[in-house]
Amino acid sequence: MNLKILPLVQLQCLRLILLFTLIFGLMLSLDDGSSIAAQKVGKPGFIDPVNADITSNQLQVVEPPVTGLTSTLSDEVKELPTELIRWSTYWQLCWQPYPEAKEYELQTVLVEGKSPKLQRQSDRCFRIQAASNENQKSQGLLNRELILLMHKIQLGYRVRAVLDENHVSQWSEVMAVGATNVI
Repeated sequence: MNLKILPLVQLQCLRLILLFTLIFGLMLSLDDGSSIAAQKVGKPGFIDPVNADITSNQLQVVEPPVTGLTSTLSDEVKELPTELIRWSTYWQLCWQPYPEAKEYELQTVLVEGKSPKLQRQSDRCFRIQAASNENQKSQGLLNRELILLMHKIQLGYRVRAVLDENHVSQWSEVMAVGATNVI
């Protein structure tokens, strides 16, 4: 294959992936009738696993939610031989301290719904790698914005404070991975 057109082919593939992701996300958000779970919502005795809190029947939820959420991006670039670079973009979510919080729990929120697994930590910041690539130095951070846009559409996190064994705060707003903002 001609090496001059390889970056163009990669870019076109990423654009197609993004387009399909957008279409899939729209289909999920608009088409309630096609899913089994959507057909059962509203029937007596049905517990919606997507919208129910993981342990709401065992924990007492107190107001207010965690606030002061800020998300930022930071880049790390390493120069490699033959005019190449390896770069990574990290997304960091931080929040204000919650009175009497012993720890914090984070929940992954995907296009498909909320993850049942919670990540517990004592820090008030959470950091993940949101994008990375290896390419020619002259190309800069190739496809960074496209990769971050894909994450913004598909992935987010929310946080709550753990006060003791039986009490947690309400969930914060969901923050999209790759986005930079303050709530």
